[in-house]
Amino acid sequence: MSINMNVPNKLTMGRIILAIPFIYFLGMSNGSNGFTYRMIALVLFALASITDFLDGYIARKNNMITDFGKLMDPLADKILVISALVVFVEIDFLPSWISIVVLAREFLISGIRSLAAANGEVIAAGNLGKYKTTAQMIGIIIIMLIGGTPYNTWIMLPSVILTVWSGWDYSVKAKHYFINMK
Repeated sequence: MSINMNVPNKLTMGRIILAIPFIYFLGMSNGSNGFTYRMIALVLFALASITDFLDGYIARKNNMITDFGKLMDPLADKILVISALVVFVEIDFLPSWISIVVLAREFLISGIRSLAAANGEVIAAGNLGKYKTTAQMIGIIIIMLIGGTPYNTWIMLPSVILTVWSGWDYSVKAKHYFINMK
């Protein structure tokens, strides 16, 4: 199988690569230069978030949608968002249950996608999943802007609700994979 590394797919891979310096700078944001490091992380996260919009837009507009993009685009989002949430727990910006709910949903969806792939199918992200990712990214950006406050849980709550809702919706739509398992 060859991979078509068109512009949208390169943007997706760029988002995965941007996660590395993002994690580093966000993790350093509790030190003496915390605000500066958090702002660098914010710029990297914002840039990565923009590539999420651009890769989909370019792929749809120019009919460049590939199976690679269908699989890797949501994975790149997961890497970026989960990285932020885990580091937020580490630096005491969020309680761990938020990261656990998001991780559990992502493992569930990855399992469903694996079942689909075993049946020769590729499942692209649905609208609820896209709204969930957008809400997560907005919440993460706000938290990076304001730092550690008691309101951070409330800031992330809409995205947690969308995380659970989209996970449920995805599971219901994919129930035939579970029913027909051998």
